[in-house]
Amino acid sequence: MLSFSTLVRRAAALTTAATMVALAACSSDKAGSLPAAVLPANPAIPAQYRGAAFVFNVSATKKTVSVTAPTATIRNPIAAASLNLNAGPNYSLLGADVIDLSTSNFQASAVGAVLPGKVRITFDVTINNRLSGIRLITPTFPTPPAGVTGVQAFPFEISVTTTAGSVGQGSTTNEIVVTSPRFGAVVPSTNWDGNSHNFFNDAGCPSTATDCFRYESFGQIEPSSSSSTQQVGFDIEPTVGDFRVKVLLAADLENGTPPAPGSVSGTVTTPAGVSLAGATVNVSGGFSGTVGAGGAYTVASVTTGTKTVSVTNLPSYCVAPASQSVTVSSAAASTANFTVACTIPTGSIAGTVTSSLGGGIANVSITATPTGGSATAAVTTAATTGAFSITTPALVSGGVLTLTNVPSNCTNPGPTAYTGLTTTGLSGISIVLTCTPPPPEYPVSLTWGAITTGGPTGRQVELTVSWAAQTQQVVGLAGAIGVGANLAYASRTFTSSFDFGAANFTGSGTAGSSLSFAYGAVSPAFETGTFDVIKFKFNIAAGFSGSITPTLTLSEATRQGATPTNILSSTPVSTLPTLVIP
Repeated sequence: MLSFSTLVRRAAALTTAATMVALAACSSDKAGSLPAAVLPANPAIPAQYRGAAFVFNVSATKKTVSVTAPTATIRNPIAAASLNLNAGPNYSLLGADVIDLSTSNFQASAVGAVLPGKVRITFDVTINNRLSGIRLITPTFPTPPAGVTGVQAFPFEISVTTTAGSVGQGSTTNEIVVTSPRFGAVVPSTNWDGNSHNFFNDAGCPSTATDCFRYESFGQIEPSSSSSTQQVGFDIEPTVGDFRVKVLLAADLENGTPPAPGSVSGTVTTPAGVSLAGATVNVSGGFSGTVGAGGAYTVASVTTGTKTVSVTNLPSYCVAPASQSVTVSSAAASTANFTVACTIPTGSIAGTVTSSLGGGIANVSITATPTGGSATAAVTTAATTGAFSITTPALVSGGVLTLTNVPSNCTNPGPTAYTGLTTTGLSGISIVLTCTPPPPEYPVSLTWGAITTGGPTGRQVELTVSWAAQTQQVVGLAGAIGVGANLAYASRTFTSSFDFGAANFTGSGTAGSSLSFAYGAVSPAFETGTFDVIKFKFNIAAGFSGSITPTLTLSEATRQGATPTNILSSTPVSTLPTLVIP
């Protein structure tokens, strides 16, 4: 590294030497002598610069690039604190005391894919500024191309290298590396963005020039920061296995306040029901942060420059998303959002819902809600057994089962906890509902008999009233039956122990005709089970044919007891039959 304070003497000497070389060339031309032949070799470089070069050892066979820092510098390495930056920029060919280089993304084309008969080797180069208080800017020396800014790099010497093998006895071996003079076998490719430029005498690049080089600009590099990554390359003959490139890097050094670090933040989005809390977000350069319960993260105190952001430490059933590149600016927040794809493992929860009275309960709806997750779709218990099976994410082993559509005579137990769920499933869940017996029902029904002859119209039909008393003793029934305009009341007959009653038929011959009735028992013989209460006989209107569906409305139903009980609410009317009259 060459500082301004010490370069004054050396720059003058170097400039004088370069000028003398240029003048000598000019005077030789004026004397009429022919210019020296331009041989297929590397251009001549002042000897004092050769030791300041970074050496790239490129292996086309191993597909590797190794970088060796300069073995010497233009001046002795100095600490950044000792630079006299108040006097202005320091001029420098950069050495390992100022920068280090990293390479990546080695690529080798097929023969002839880019140029006929050639293989193109490319790789990426990044320059890292090791100085915490120094900014690397456009060099004053060597002279950069017009309009080009920032750190300059140019390859000035290329040689083919081969390994002759090893010799020795026992465990002692020596590897012999031979440098070949076949310089034209490797040339810088157009991946070096800059065309040939004369960095040492500003005399342009005529056909006779011997110190013109392609170059790459890496821009201004802030203190303790990295340059943008640039691709460089070489076109080689297919026979070349390994080659060595010497590269000079030049920049001016100026005082610069280290940029305040920035941050990288964002969200990591996942499918519903998946938590990535505890996952790690990595930012190149050794920075990392942790994803919170809601998927948000922040990585603080990140140095400025281009950074690569990636997500790791994900569950085994999730796939890491592609990394992203962000630019971190001083004291600013950069954003990188990610979406993680996950194949959520599932398990099944199987069991039964039964009644305390015995037997399974059908048509109960059940959902499973894993702890911290969302409820599953509802399933319905099976008839007879009350069995159910729910498929649910097996991300956590426990949760609760919730029941709906529980029978009115049973008590809903509320959320029922489960635990031990794995991807192999969880079985044997038994939910027993406390149930009370349903109230008994006493349905009343009507039944038509066969059409018979008789009566004033020559045709008659009977309608039987039946009552299902089950195990209870019933003693009274009252209501009204509608039969329409084409039936006329004829008579009634008791068919049970009911031994008193009344019947009143109104509206005969009209659509609103109605037979009101009330019957009961006063004798000790009470009816139980299903029995016929009474039969009504009707005359069918002369000449009528068609269908008649009766109506039945109950107004009283009484069960025997010390105090007779009205059981009307438990006495539904069964489906009423239709009489077809031909």
